[in-house]
Amino acid sequence: MTSSLSRKLTTLAAGTARAASISRPSPAHTATFSSTARAAFGPDFDPFESSAPAPSAPRAAQAPATTSGGGGGSFAARPSASSSSPASSGATASNSASTASPFRPQLPAYGKPVFAPSYALSGEPNPALLWNGGKQDGVDWTTTWKGLGEIVTTEEQAAKLMRPLKPEEIQIKPDGILYLPEILYRRILNSAFGPGGWGMVPRGPEALANNLFTREWGLVVGGKLLSIARGEQQTFAGSSMATAAEACKSNALMRCCKDLGIAGELWDPQFIRKFKTDHCVEAWVTHATTNKKARRWRKKDAKFEYPYNG
Repeated sequence: MTSSLSRKLTTLAAGTARAASISRPSPAHTATFSSTARAAFGPDFDPFESSAPAPSAPRAAQAPATTSGGGGGSFAARPSASSSSPASSGATASNSASTASPFRPQLPAYGKPVFAPSYALSGEPNPALLWNGGKQDGVDWTTTWKGLGEIVTTEEQAAKLMRPLKPEEIQIKPDGILYLPEILYRRILNSAFGPGGWGMVPRGPEALANNLFTREWGLVVGGKLLSIARGEQQTFAGSSMATAAEACKSNALMRCCKDLGIAGELWDPQFIRKFKTDHCVEAWVTHATTNKKARRWRKKDAKFEYPYNG
């Protein structure tokens, strides 16, 4: 019986020691795993440390006080340097007081890393707004609605913005969709507000899912927010993400310009039908390499380009 009890105690001790060894990843693993989080939340950020752990509760049950996380996980206030334990006092505590983020993410289930939150959620000052010796006196365009609905245009500006489009400016895609080249939107804005009198500001992070690159942008005119739209761009194998990001921005600009009346005809069904009847044609074409036939649109004064013949 003594031998059996001894074996049980030995097994229990070994299990306890093993649990203690795997309850926390090795320092090397932690450093690699949390490099991005440390850059976002400060050098003292520990993604495997709960902000308010219960003595015996499992890690998944340790739920701190939360604020809205916008899908990026929960965020709990960091403890101040004065409330830190004696073991973390001294130089570490003083560094934490000066560099620590006021918010820290709580790991989701299974220890998956969270995404770094936006500046609005993390409480960190936006580096782009640190002007005049580090004072944050700018506008955080990721969250503000400053000036929305307050822009008043002159009659001259309105005439430039809402002028009728010329037939040669409008283009048609092979599937029959009418569009205005992105550069013309910029030229119209420049003619109405002047170069530098308007700009596009990102309202959220870039997103890529199912080869679709998207991002929300805001159109700012004269320091006031005018419109918000999410741009999108299809990506392909080997395509540049920088090109996709620029195309996404231009797509958002096109959508924002609808609120200014720019190229409003292109969303008018009656105008679309008349323009396609007067200026476009749909014809059968043959692919030069596959010999497959398809119906495609073009303007009457244009020709089908390679690899299509028709």
